[in-house]
Amino acid sequence: MPLTISQKWVGNFFFRASYAMVGVTLMAKLFGTTGIRKVYGTEFDLEMALNLGKALGTYLTGGNAVLAEDVRTTSRMVADSLSAGLLSTGTIVTRAGMLPTPTLAFTTMTRGFDVGVMITASHNPPEYTGVKFWSKNSMGYTPEEESTIEGIYSSHKFRVAAWDQLGSEKTVETCVAEHIEAVISRCDAEAIRRRAAKVIIDPGNGASCVLTPYLLGNLGCKVITVNGQPDGHFPGRVSEPDDENLGDLKRMVKETGADLGVAHDGDSDRVVFVTEAGQVVRGDRTIALLAAEALKASTNKTVVTTVDSSRVLDETVERAGGRTIRTPVGDIQVAMKVRETGALLGGEACGVFIFPEFHLAPEPFLAACKVLELIARKNQSFGEIIRAIPEYPLSKTKLDCRNDLKTHVMAALRESLPAAFTNVADVVTVDGLGISLKQGWVLVRPSGTEPVIRITCEGPTRQRVQTIMRKAKAVVTAEIQTAG
Repeated sequence: MPLTISQKWVGNFFFRASYAMVGVTLMAKLFGTTGIRKVYGTEFDLEMALNLGKALGTYLTGGNAVLAEDVRTTSRMVADSLSAGLLSTGTIVTRAGMLPTPTLAFTTMTRGFDVGVMITASHNPPEYTGVKFWSKNSMGYTPEEESTIEGIYSSHKFRVAAWDQLGSEKTVETCVAEHIEAVISRCDAEAIRRRAAKVIIDPGNGASCVLTPYLLGNLGCKVITVNGQPDGHFPGRVSEPDDENLGDLKRMVKETGADLGVAHDGDSDRVVFVTEAGQVVRGDRTIALLAAEALKASTNKTVVTTVDSSRVLDETVERAGGRTIRTPVGDIQVAMKVRETGALLGGEACGVFIFPEFHLAPEPFLAACKVLELIARKNQSFGEIIRAIPEYPLSKTKLDCRNDLKTHVMAALRESLPAAFTNVADVVTVDGLGISLKQGWVLVRPSGTEPVIRITCEGPTRQRVQTIMRKAKAVVTAEIQTAG
């Protein structure tokens, strides 16, 4: 569908969709936007992992935890240390081994654990490690829960179990098989099997190596895998599955005549799709596609997304009779608002999909099946199907900024950034600094997981987007240099 410049670009983008101030992004010593992510050896060590286990066990006052890790070279020993901390408080720990993060969250819910603990740094570079906690309803810990645990961690007032009341370790080895079975039960497996699509899967040497190829193979797809061996050095490509990092996958899809390309990040809570022509489809366009389909058969008309999604998502949902609610960035923010509103679907532009009828964690594997369902039912290529969702020019970048400077920089930008633009329609601070322009918008926000400030802008033409980005980047750069 061609992009047309019309009156829809005039006015306040940020308030055309309902906004939801969900919690407050923690800029604390440990927790960021999504759990803890820090460089191993300089920002994070095994003593911290041990004390995190003690803090979590103290918060739980015992109970049962399931613990898994991603493929990173540090993950196993971090898991061992965190488990020791839990055991010292009397918590029973079930070790699930190397799993995708969504599988750990799903297992926490279905097996009735009090908490799920995932040792992961998601899509961050290989030198990072991290920890993310999951509730028994499969949703990540809220900022308030993380703040409580951080308070216990900082106080060092840990629960200490007696020698004969320590926790014990168990193991479970069927989590992946159970997750695959549950995903298949929630999609049109027969339609997918009849279509027998050829799919190229790129796990990026991450945790989805143990799930996605087997799931789609079970569904009758002709599967080819690239970067399919688990390796915490991520030798095949950068872990984040965006356009610039998926060159091999794009080429292979075209050269082999595949119907679809599927790419994940390191812990597999994200999925990005590639058309038969080798085009990487932005996550917000795929969310819009799946939302439009789901809205046809649902009385629930609410879709939740984050502040950095394209406005094409709002417009697609509106045309389908629904409404969008926007939250701060982070899958936990989306999940909280999905739970609060009983929304039909939630997602992030980076490739996060939340299907609340299944569970409240990111669910990339069901998202892949839903795309394959559409290909089978419509008897069209993915490229033909996604063409119904417009693609507005959008640009993203990130600038290095020390964590200790972020607050000062963002405070300064509240004055300098709007002043740099003419025709400002509105300024909002739901997550970072969002400026709605007469033609386009720009969002500047400090990362909660890396020492960077992110800039996203969108507009009706590529030239307009480049102009917005150039101006925003210059202002942010100047403020970072002044602060430093």
